[in-house]
Amino acid sequence: MAASIFDLPNLEPNEVMTSSVLGGSAPLLNEICNFIEREFDQFSKQWKYYGKQSGWVLKLFHKKRNLLFVIPLDGYFRVSFTFSEAAVMEVLQHELPGFNKQELLDAKKYAEGRTIQYAIRTREDCENVLNLIRIKMRR
Repeated sequence: MAASIFDLPNLEPNEVMTSSVLGGSAPLLNEICNFIEREFDQFSKQWKYYGKQSGWVLKLFHKKRNLLFVIPLDGYFRVSFTFSEAAVMEVLQHELPGFNKQELLDAKKYAEGRTIQYAIRTREDCENVLNLIRIKMRR
C-alpha cells in the first residue's frame, strides 16, 4: 500500500478528488496554499507520482524552491518538510502546540537537512505548518 491514498500511477489526482478524500481537512490545505501565494508570491504546485510505495504526492514550491510535500490520506493529510540545521534551531525556539520537537531532533541528518512528516487534521496543526513555512523561508 502506498503512503498516499492516491496510488494509481495513471490517474493523477485533481482538485475534486483531493477535496473528496481530504473531507474536512481540505480547507486547511487550501489555507496553506493561499498563505504561501499571499506571503511569498510565485507559488506553484505539482503532482508527482513517486512509485508504488509513495503514490501521488503534491509538491508545493516558492519559485523553484521546494517548500514541502503534501501526502493525501483518508480525511486528512501529512506534510513533509526538510529543514536546514539553522531552521531546526529556530523551530526549537518557537512555541508550536502539539508539535513534537523531539521528532525533528531525532530525524536523520542529511546534507540538505532533517526531514519530518507532520499530520494536518486541525486548525492548530495548520497554524503550526504556517509557522514552519515562515521559518523555512527565512533560512
